[in-house]
Amino acid sequence: MKAHIIENGIVVNTIEVKSLDFMQNLIDGSIGGIGWKYENGELIEPIASIEVPQTITPRQLRLHLLAIEL
Repeated sequence: MKAHIIENGIVVNTIEVKSLDFMQNLIDGSIGGIGWKYENGELIEPIASIEVPQTITPRQLRLHLLAIEL
């Protein structure tokens, strides 16, 4: 069976084990993956973060509008 290793509330690795009693900090790994949060007995998918610039130039705005076909 797959098991996730949890450290500080985050899935840091997924391994194959015969039992979850193999070592501490293991949970069922049938869903989720590395980077997922583990809180209150639930796995929570990470939200992709994007960097949003505070300012852009007029040229950057025009290029972006062209890229999205506006």
